[in-house]
Amino acid sequence: MIAFRALSAAIVTAAITAGCATTAAESPYAEPYAFVEPGVASTTRKEAPAFIHTVDGQQPVSSRYSIPVPPGKHVLEVYFSSGSVAGSPEKHRKAVELQAAPCTRYRVVARYVSLVNPTDWEPVVYSEVIGECAAKFSTKQVP
Repeated sequence: MIAFRALSAAIVTAAITAGCATTAAESPYAEPYAFVEPGVASTTRKEAPAFIHTVDGQQPVSSRYSIPVPPGKHVLEVYFSSGSVAGSPEKHRKAVELQAAPCTRYRVVARYVSLVNPTDWEPVVYSEVIGECAAKFSTKQVP
């Protein structure tokens, strides 16, 4: 009975690790990469984090954290709401075209006029160099 449990546990562990294993070639970090993520709130600049709904039509596993993307052109569908249900859903959603540079982090925020009327907003994208990526791949560029 103990041998059966040990064998069962070994088979389940092997199946899980085999399903999660990726080779270096499959990793998004094997080549220069970029990140897309929600930015931070700033009442001074009238900005709030924008929810990243899709990247190139695909929903990310988690839109709360950094989403790795290969360098190049991408289309982001972002969503912003202050908790109000004012206006149609289409007014809360906007598309952003992004030309992602290697080793660059992009933070997306919603710049609003007033939180009372959350349908009047524009997406803003801030960029910064990802230091460890730039060091690893020796990229010397300014985003």
